[in-house]
Amino acid sequence: MLLVCRLCIVLYCLQYTNCNILDLEYEEIAHNILFPPTDRSADALPVNIGRDKVSGCICRGTKNSELIVCFGNYECKRFPQVKVRSRHLIVRTTVLPEIRVGDLDSLYYLTSLKIESNHKLKYLQPRIFRNLTKLRDLSISYNTDLRVILNSVFEGLISLRELKLVNNGFTNIFAITSALKPAMLPSLKKLDLSENSLEKIPEKAFKPMVGSTLETLCISLCRIDFIHPDSFIPLKMLQDLSIGENDLNSSIINDFLVKLQKHGINLRHLDLSGIGFRKHPPKKLLETIANTTIERLTLADNQFEIIADDTFPKMKNIKVLDLRRVSAISMGPKAFEPLKFPSLRILLLSGNHLPGIHLKHIANQQILLMDLSSNKGTASSPFYYEIDRGAFEHSGHLRILNLAFNRMKSIFDYTFTGLGRLKMLNLENGTIFHIGNGTFKPLKNLEILNLANNPLAANENLTSAMFDGLNMLKILILKNCGIKYFYEDDNIFETMPNLTHLILRNNELYFITSELFKPLKKLQELDLSDNLILSWWRPVFYTSGIRPHSVFLADNKISHFTLNMMKDINYLLENKGNFTVEIDLMDNVFICDCPSMYNTYTWLQVNGSEELKIYFAQSTFLCSSPDVWEDRRVADYLLSIKTLNCLMFDKFSNLMLMVWTAPSIIMLIIVLLIVAVACKYRLYIRYWLFLAKIALGRKFIRKSLKNGDVLERADYKYDAFVSYCNEDREFVAEMITQLECTPPYLKLCIYERDFEIGSFISESILGSINVSRYIILIISNHFAKSQWCRWETQLAEYHRLFLEDGTSYDPLVLIRIGDVENKYLTTTLKFLMKTKIYITWGDQQPNEFWKKLRNVICKYK
Repeated sequence: MLLVCRLCIVLYCLQYTNCNILDLEYEEIAHNILFPPTDRSADALPVNIGRDKVSGCICRGTKNSELIVCFGNYECKRFPQVKVRSRHLIVRTTVLPEIRVGDLDSLYYLTSLKIESNHKLKYLQPRIFRNLTKLRDLSISYNTDLRVILNSVFEGLISLRELKLVNNGFTNIFAITSALKPAMLPSLKKLDLSENSLEKIPEKAFKPMVGSTLETLCISLCRIDFIHPDSFIPLKMLQDLSIGENDLNSSIINDFLVKLQKHGINLRHLDLSGIGFRKHPPKKLLETIANTTIERLTLADNQFEIIADDTFPKMKNIKVLDLRRVSAISMGPKAFEPLKFPSLRILLLSGNHLPGIHLKHIANQQILLMDLSSNKGTASSPFYYEIDRGAFEHSGHLRILNLAFNRMKSIFDYTFTGLGRLKMLNLENGTIFHIGNGTFKPLKNLEILNLANNPLAANENLTSAMFDGLNMLKILILKNCGIKYFYEDDNIFETMPNLTHLILRNNELYFITSELFKPLKKLQELDLSDNLILSWWRPVFYTSGIRPHSVFLADNKISHFTLNMMKDINYLLENKGNFTVEIDLMDNVFICDCPSMYNTYTWLQVNGSEELKIYFAQSTFLCSSPDVWEDRRVADYLLSIKTLNCLMFDKFSNLMLMVWTAPSIIMLIIVLLIVAVACKYRLYIRYWLFLAKIALGRKFIRKSLKNGDVLERADYKYDAFVSYCNEDREFVAEMITQLECTPPYLKLCIYERDFEIGSFISESILGSINVSRYIILIISNHFAKSQWCRWETQLAEYHRLFLEDGTSYDPLVLIRIGDVENKYLTTTLKFLMKTKIYITWGDQQPNEFWKKLRNVICKYK
């Protein structure tokens, strides 16, 4: 990921070499905004250098010994004598009370030294740095008992460029500046005295530094309430001044700015962050700043709720305006217009409460970088961030747009209209659920797109139409977006032929394919860490033809190396040219046993290239099981395979595979056939079971009748069950009216009305027939064609046979509607039509028809 950050900054600098902002300054601003600096001392220090016997300090370092950190709490009482050479040394959290001449003489090779958080350090003997002529950065900070720096302490630091004396016990600035004479520090460029209780900066505070090359001075958070107008006059080279988070009124700041201008000291950056301005910046101070050479103005962490059209005067030299975290809730449409800010290139408005971007809010065509991130309200009153249609129509020169940490919810094809020159778009943590088709089509020159930490795949999967138009894209970050898979037949990467860096870490991907990556012929870095990827069985990189320099697969579910995985790794390592190939497989779930690793070992010995053998020999990924190999290197297991009788296991396992596989496959086929037949004929099986039940019942009843038992008739719930086809619904409705609504008020069972919702149809039919005195079959062409009606006919017939007791009672009543074609009649229907008397609708008067039907049903009631 560091490589991605660096590449971003390189792209920025290459793109903006023609603008009037210094390249280094612009790089620093972009880096701090988009990729905040990290403390390298907080990185892992895996190398134990050991305890220094003289001082009692414990020292640890990075693998390449670039950085060494020494500490010791209550045991480290002297400055450590480090035997390992490094460029950077940090001595912290010790109890050393002083540093004396000679303690640092052996560290002549250092370029950076930090002496921090040593709460008992009180004294620095003069000339302790006499031998550190290569030192460029020095920090003596957070040593709360250190109250004075003697005159010759810094003697010998001829290369020192940056000095930090942050949060010590200094209460008088003269206790510091008397030791900062140009003769001692001829190369000093940056001085940071912040977080010391200095309170006042008198007139002669920096007089010892006359002739100094100092360019940057920070005295923020020093409880300062007074600065003499002439205090900074000795610092003729001063360009960058930070006085934020002090208790200064605007008139004091105004006075020393006037003096600096009068003496030809051309400030380029003024930091007034957290100075206590309320409602709006002081107009007189802004007018004074407008007449100076200041190009970068920081007003962050003040409170300007409304940025009106007249908040700022004309400020022709301002190129960078920092209004982050000023509690802004609205902006005027002309607040930053070109007439006021003709040179404005960078506008920072993050961390405010702006509800969105509306038309003409950002009406400055010259702005190159705009930061609108973290405008999402408060935790108690959050709101969604709205971007109006055409909001960026007047931002045609914009190159970098930061909209991260806004609750945007959705973006559409009109959201970014007008940003044809945009190079980088940051939408990280934007709560984006939906990307409309063609959203990025206006961004024809976009090179970097960051969509990390958005629930993109929560409601829909990603499609190529969403990413259409990104032909120039080089870096795509889709970290933690909930992605489970990509469509191969709608490959989103088809639209990104120039992609060099693809970040897909921390998603839910469990497989990768060659078809997915085929369009990415220029891919250099692929990050698939923290997914659910399993060992793949088909070649991915070899088949797709891509050969990235870095492939990150750490923290997945890879358990073993398939032969195609070995071919892929071999392919990536071969012909690597002038770059280093990195394949990270750490923190996977490798199973180190014969079944999993024997084929890997044999293929590596027979077919593996020299590069592949070296890669495995130097690898550090570990086994996760079995217990005997847990947390030991996979490479060590591969080396021990010869002594583990894996060859015998291989032959035995092949034999056992044949013995167990053949019968198992046959049984599986039989079971599958049975299940398939049962599934296909499940209704018939139910029907056969029903017939069997009826046959058994009849046998039991006949036996009971022979023994003289009397069969009692059940109390019926319905007078008749009506079996009909949906096309005859009108006739059934008329039947209901005639039989249920006129005396003797019969009760019919109609499936559309009387069947219980959620019950099985077949079970409902069986149950309804059993509780009905008669079964009425309404026979028509539609009835004869219906499978369900045919089945009901069969049930009715068997029901009639079941109840046959030698009496004239026959539960089956047939009604014919129209002519019924013979070809549609089943055997059962043909038999019933020939052997039973039925009534035909239409052959007689309706009243006569209903009377006959009513008499039949009421006969045995």
